[in-house]
Amino acid sequence: MKQLFATLKAARWLELTIAAGLICILLVLALGSGSGDAASKEEVRMQRILSRIEGAGRVSVMISEDGSGGCAGVVVVASGAEDVGVMLRLQRAVQALTDLDLDRIEIVK
Repeated sequence: MKQLFATLKAARWLELTIAAGLICILLVLALGSGSGDAASKEEVRMQRILSRIEGAGRVSVMISEDGSGGCAGVVVVASGAEDVGVMLRLQRAVQALTDLDLDRIEIVK
């Protein structure tokens, strides 16, 4: 009987250790590393502006930074980007907002 209680006690300790580990993993996943899970303020602002362009539809923005914190490139995903006119308006707007060359701006559907 003592051995049964010792086994159950050891198993309970193992269960608690596993549960604590799972909680830690879930917290890390939920909070993220703080380095990129959430859109930056600039991405959110640009997304709001670009989504107001006629025909753009649903818009998502990712800004890639260079080593010194400057803007290296921008990718815009817009549901209306199959229309060449919309794509060009989005591209010009991103260029005006970032001062990037056009080869650093990608607009996709």
